[in-house]
Amino acid sequence: MSLPSAKSLFVLASLFVSVPAVALAQDVEEIAGALPERVLFVTSGGFWQDAGDDTASRDASAEDETDTTVAEESGAAEMPRGYYRLVVVRGEDNRSLAELQRIELAADGPVLVQSVSLEEIEEIGAYVTDVRPESSTGTSGQPGFSAYIYLKTDPTVSEPDTWSVFVDEFGDIVVEQSSN
Repeated sequence: MSLPSAKSLFVLASLFVSVPAVALAQDVEEIAGALPERVLFVTSGGFWQDAGDDTASRDASAEDETDTTVAEESGAAEMPRGYYRLVVVRGEDNRSLAELQRIELAADGPVLVQSVSLEEIEEIGAYVTDVRPESSTGTSGQPGFSAYIYLKTDPTVSEPDTWSVFVDEFGDIVVEQSSN
């Protein structure tokens, strides 16, 4: 019995690589098809990392090298971390509603851990014309999130108002009209 040719091996290897790609393409189509029609904009970015519930006790014992060594040797679990997602949907009354979400990067994939309505945007009763992250580089040296929301309260006005959404390294959220 002869060994398969290099060409045959290449074709077989290509089939194994393309099978997951086809499955992923079908998943993307399903996910995109499952989005409600009321979703207007989605953007994500920034990052967060929780120190966990025992932050105070760890800070208090930071001077004690014995505690640090025990934690390192025990293989303490990695702190939860993730990114932010800003979602804008069209409400029943056609005004825009905005939610800021924290998404955890879990071992099984992204998990929604918190969702907060941005009351400042919803109280205006406007409709959102665009949402953009402050930076589209995909990386950030500091924890937090920053994005701009462009909205109109009057459809006859040519230029939208700009609002900023800012989350600092502590997770505090500030939503305010931009001054630029």
